[in-house]
Amino acid sequence: MTKPYPWYYAVNDRPVKLVELADGSLDALVFDFSTGGFVPDRSYFRRTSEPGDVDELTEAEFTARVNALRGPICAKRRATPMTWEVTEDRNVPMRAKVGDRILTIRLNDSPAGPPYTLLVDGEAVEDLDAWPVAWPLPRPF
Repeated sequence: MTKPYPWYYAVNDRPVKLVELADGSLDALVFDFSTGGFVPDRSYFRRTSEPGDVDELTEAEFTARVNALRGPICAKRRATPMTWEVTEDRNVPMRAKVGDRILTIRLNDSPAGPPYTLLVDGEAVEDLDAWPVAWPLPRPF
C-alpha cells in the first residue's frame, strides 16, 4: 500500500510536492523562486525518482524549507513599488499583474490574524500584518 499524497521532496534544494488532483491524476508542483508560489512542472516526476540530489521530506521539513525560501522573496516584493487596481470582488478587492503572474490581495475576517493575504495566481504565499509602504493604495481605498 502506498502512502497518500501529497509527497514532499527537495530536488537540488528546490521544494517539490507531488499532489493528487480532484480527478485522481497527479501533478508535480515546483517552488517558483520569483514569486514564492508553486508552478506545475511534470518533468519533476522523473527527477524525484532519479538518483542524485533528491531528498524525501516530511510535511514539516517541507514547510520549513518553503518558509525559509519565501522570506527574502517576500521582503523584496514588499519593498518593490507595485501598481494595484481595484476589483469588483469584496473578498479580493485588489489585483496587480507582475509579468505573467496575477497577484491579488485577500481581506481576512479574523481580528486575531493578519488583515491581508497575498495570493499569486490564486495561491496564498504571504500574510501581511500591514500594507507595504512601497505599494501605493489604489483609489478609492
